[in-house]
Amino acid sequence: MEIGLSLSGGGIRAAAFHLGVLRRLADENLLEAVSQLSTVSGGSLVAAAIFSRAKMQWPSSAAYRANLFFELRRLLTSTDLFSLRAIGWRGLCRFNHKLLTERARVLAEFLAERWGVDGAIRDLPDRPVWWINATCFETGKNWRFGKREMGDWQFGRHYDPPFRLAEAAAASAAVPYAIGALILQLPAEGWYRTDPATRRPIEKRSPPRTSVRLWDGGAYENLGLESLYKPQQGLLGCDFLICSDASGPLSDTQESPLTALAKGHLASPRLFDICSDQIRSLRTRMFMASLTNGSVSGALLRMGNSVRDVDMKAGRLRAPETYDAFQADSDVVLALTHPTDLAAISEDAFDRICRHGYEVADAILTTHSPDRFPKSFAWHAA
Repeated sequence: MEIGLSLSGGGIRAAAFHLGVLRRLADENLLEAVSQLSTVSGGSLVAAAIFSRAKMQWPSSAAYRANLFFELRRLLTSTDLFSLRAIGWRGLCRFNHKLLTERARVLAEFLAERWGVDGAIRDLPDRPVWWINATCFETGKNWRFGKREMGDWQFGRHYDPPFRLAEAAAASAAVPYAIGALILQLPAEGWYRTDPATRRPIEKRSPPRTSVRLWDGGAYENLGLESLYKPQQGLLGCDFLICSDASGPLSDTQESPLTALAKGHLASPRLFDICSDQIRSLRTRMFMASLTNGSVSGALLRMGNSVRDVDMKAGRLRAPETYDAFQADSDVVLALTHPTDLAAISEDAFDRICRHGYEVADAILTTHSPDRFPKSFAWHAA
């Protein structure tokens, strides 16, 4: 089995959820089967932390279970990545006007300093192929970073990205207005026009601009599906696609981005959230339609579904007392409504969200793909 894995945006909430999903895969020794990885925003941040702490390699299942998971738990529960508290007075003096005009650049610096995200994109391993998704403001397209490629089909593609991993991850997480675009000064040579369908280079070209503004990948599509799945082509580079969706619900009320940032949360304009929620719904429907008609194999792991919810929708019967071993519905709601931010998370909240990711993954994979995932695994506390 060649697994494709897409990790959605959603700040630290998404990071904790995805770590739970990965732990479930690791318990079945399946991290080695991951051939393609596509990440957005919070998914990109946690993936960058994983690769950096694993010395720019994708971890083995044994290493993830034994050490890496616990290292990342300590990191996420002890270190503010981007918040007013993280910036502090020293940050105000150090970054000065950049806090008004280049917050995404500040985020890249904090990724390197606080989370230890170092190395260059070109230092990434060949397997899994990792696509870091951002949104190009100038073209409105899905700008991707990979080990041997960056760009989008309209702007053109470059086959030797010269940027740091922290810069690519920060661009992927550059929430509109709350963080703002990451401005990249581009190399003058090495650009190609490519076929939109095959992505193959057609002819050499000069870049349309010397720089681009890259926004959060969620501005284009928050699930990271497009890199690994197209309705007319099926799966790309894998034969089973797991989409881990830790997107937050569309709230009834909306704070301004600056008010939210003052509280340590990341909020984008209301109209952006409405559009993003609709895009997510459309992408989800397309993917689920392909799963239902059997044209592709995979699973959608959506945050907010308890094991009881999964069973009910699938018509799966369990003895009532069985659910005592699973996370309570009230804890699932708390996990789903955890704010979208980049601040340190409490140990209780981390464990709650991580367990939710683990149990959703186990329930959906064993219920809907029992031929590939015949054995159920139980969450065990950190």
